[in-house]
Amino acid sequence: MDTIQILVIDDEKVIREGVDRALSGKGYSISKAENGERGIEMMKEDDFNIVLLDLMMPGIDGFGVLEWIQENCPHIQVIVITGFATVSKAVSAMKQGAFDFVGKPFTPDYIRIVVDRAIEKISLRAETAKLREEKTLSLEEIQKEKSRLKTVFSCMAEAVIITDKDAVVVHHNPAAIKLLEIQTDPVIGKPLAVSIKDENAVNMVIESLEKEVVVTREFSPGKISRKFLRAHCSPVRSTSGNVLGAVMNFEDISTHKEIDKMKSDFVAMVAHELKSPLASIEQMIYALQADCEYEGLSSCNALHGRMTVRTKDLLRLIDNLLNLSKLENGTIIFNLEPTRGHDIIVDILEIANPQAESKNIQIEYLPCDDDWWFNVDYDHIRTAFMNIISNAVKYTPEGGRLEISTTVNGGLANLIVKDSGIGINEEDLPHIFDRFFRVKGKATRHITGSGLGLSLVKEVVDAHQGYIEVHSTPNVGTTFTLSFPVTQKQTLTA
Repeated sequence: MDTIQILVIDDEKVIREGVDRALSGKGYSISKAENGERGIEMMKEDDFNIVLLDLMMPGIDGFGVLEWIQENCPHIQVIVITGFATVSKAVSAMKQGAFDFVGKPFTPDYIRIVVDRAIEKISLRAETAKLREEKTLSLEEIQKEKSRLKTVFSCMAEAVIITDKDAVVVHHNPAAIKLLEIQTDPVIGKPLAVSIKDENAVNMVIESLEKEVVVTREFSPGKISRKFLRAHCSPVRSTSGNVLGAVMNFEDISTHKEIDKMKSDFVAMVAHELKSPLASIEQMIYALQADCEYEGLSSCNALHGRMTVRTKDLLRLIDNLLNLSKLENGTIIFNLEPTRGHDIIVDILEIANPQAESKNIQIEYLPCDDDWWFNVDYDHIRTAFMNIISNAVKYTPEGGRLEISTTVNGGLANLIVKDSGIGINEEDLPHIFDRFFRVKGKATRHITGSGLGLSLVKEVVDAHQGYIEVHSTPNVGTTFTLSFPVTQKQTLTA
């Protein structure tokens, strides 16, 4: 609060000075007027908080001054100063609007107590006014916010349906009726199953409410709409944390699906167009190497060797593109068969060893004691394992070490590939399975690659109900762990 302004109006100088002395040292700004006329003039010129007013004065008496204050400065707290013989007049003044009175003669302590009470009232009044203003502003803002939210909710392109904890619809936006092609009228107040005839969509709400989690699903055309929809269902909680209901959001992703299909079709077409001539080139290079009598003695031998390596890289890239395209479209067919884990790893190591030996990298294979089997598509799993191991060799400097081990526990077989390579930065780890993503830096500048290998690995592992874990430390190495459900050979072959 700003400095309290106090005005003492009394025709007796001793009273004026006594009040001044009693209140000195309190930090107040004290002014004095010898009569009512002067007091009114001073109040016109300055803004006072408290007036100590003598009732019995010549000219304009205290009642006249009090009346002027009530009409012109009603915020001022008036403390009447009067003799004990005229207490009845002080009571009349209080009925007229005065805050309190002080009888003559008064003690300094008493005058301070009365002034403190007046200041407390001023503070409370100011706080009340502030709260009232804030409440008014808050109510206005709430009304504006509700209006804005209603407008936004109505204009949303996504369909939104809100249900209570019994899966009964309590609110929806216009887009819900249009996008979901709901025919029931009205929707609000009815179970969601009445409006949406798809069991999976209704179960989303039940699962979200029971498990208190966000549930996401996609619906192909013909399920709940003629559009391809992605739905998210989230529980709604009260401030105390209790689940009150759920919010379902349906997004039309038909355009995205069409673009993805066009992209996959284009990739597949380009890959097919490239694969045939490249395979022919590879065969011609092989024929040159096999039929040329002087191939081993000429410089052409090294050139043809490099051409063969690059051609194989391109063929591997095309195979990855084709496989990714088929995996995303769901057109790939997995020929599942019982496969012995040890056999497939030994097969891959025979291919990876020459690559490792060319960089003087030691590969150590540590198989577990269990003879584990899993039900997989041999070619696709072999491609996934090969990508992981060849990547480890590629990103390990010359003279490094690669450790491949297997474990079986908890019904899962784990392939662990640990290298002593350049490692992966923490900020890059979440993106290593993104298509075409490659870690950029001085250490990877001269390492070729398409950024598709790990994307394919992730798709293949997911399709076999497995999962991948990655741990890496820059300049120390990276560890990939691929886990798959194990299956007893006897069960598969029975």
